[in-house]
Amino acid sequence: MGYDKKCVMTKILCFYLSLLGVQCSSTFICENYSDCQALLKFKSAIASDPDGHLQAWNEANPFCNWTGVTCHEHVANRVIALELANMRLQGSLSPFLSNLSLLTNLSLPGNAFHGEIPASFGELSELVHLNLTENKLQGIIPASLQGCQRLKFMYLDVNHLTGIPEEIGLMKNLTHFSITYNIFTSSIPSFLSNLTELTRLELSFNYFRGKIPPELGALKKLEILYFHVNYLEGSIPSALSNCTALREISLIDNRLSGEIPFEWGSKLQNLQKLTLLDLSMNKLKGEVPKELGMLDKLEILYLHSNDLISGSDNSSL
Repeated sequence: MGYDKKCVMTKILCFYLSLLGVQCSSTFICENYSDCQALLKFKSAIASDPDGHLQAWNEANPFCNWTGVTCHEHVANRVIALELANMRLQGSLSPFLSNLSLLTNLSLPGNAFHGEIPASFGELSELVHLNLTENKLQGIIPASLQGCQRLKFMYLDVNHLTGIPEEIGLMKNLTHFSITYNIFTSSIPSFLSNLTELTRLELSFNYFRGKIPPELGALKKLEILYFHVNYLEGSIPSALSNCTALREISLIDNRLSGEIPFEWGSKLQNLQKLTLLDLSMNKLKGEVPKELGMLDKLEILYLHSNDLISGSDNSSL
């Protein structure tokens, strides 16, 4: 009771000081707010902050004013965004960030966070935007992230990640999934075709092997498909012609072989939004489908470093 009375008296004093234009701080602010405690535990897991970006993260300052922190406009003292890009922070990702239950944006690119992505992040049920690009994160993408059913944007590029769990295919609202520059060595999972809201799928600069799953033809909203610089084999699936929203396809520098299928060529008329098609540096052979010339919006076409011939004069490309 004594502590409660002290708390009430302090709030009354701060109210009257605010009327005089004096900002009041409290030394027990984080004892009263779970979001503040979660932020301090996040800070405690950071081993190095060479530029001092988090120096003001202390109980002398209201935590909603801390660098990179955005609080809700209508719900007092609740964090909705944590954005700390390119700050050279080093350490591990605190699992206590999952206590920020109203968090919609977690953006920490361009740092040196290491270890695994905490499984507890799957408890962030309001999360819409997750950007952990350009860190030193390892292991598989947590299966628990399927709990983030509002998540639309997931950027995990430039890390040391190695696996994609099947549960990722349950994230029905995901529109952007980008995991370039990691060390994935499996085949491209066919369950990615369950992400029917996807508009961007970027898997480039990895070690993906095997064939491109024909199931990806189910991605009707897909606009960007980047699979370049991997070890993909086999022919290009004709089912990709069903992705009628596609604007850019890049399959450069793989081990794709065989002809560009006639069926795929005859259906290129479906890809009327296509502006970029890069199939260069593969092992494709045969004749280039004349239907490529029917793509009115096609601006960039790269077919070099294959064994393809032009259909008009049988000249090599």
